[in-house]
Amino acid sequence: MNLRALALGVAASGLLAAHAQTVIEERHDSPPPPSSSVTVVHPGVVGTERKSTTVETNGAGDCTTKTVHKENLAGSKTVKKTNCD
Repeated sequence: MNLRALALGVAASGLLAAHAQTVIEERHDSPPPPSSSVTVVHPGVVGTERKSTTVETNGAGDCTTKTVHKENLAGSKTVKKTNCD
């Protein structure tokens, strides 16, 4: 009797092992937000100077770029700095 029970148990476990499950996981990541840009213009003291500052953020939000542009009677200069986390 024990031998029959053992044989039946082995056969049943073989059937359960053959019945494998497949799981399909779907992910729908939302698109990154659009990039943003803000420009501020600072007028000079006498009107001969001008300074503009632009701060841009990429869509993922992990990089920020700051651009400063200065103009005066001597000429113009642009400095750009990017910071990515």
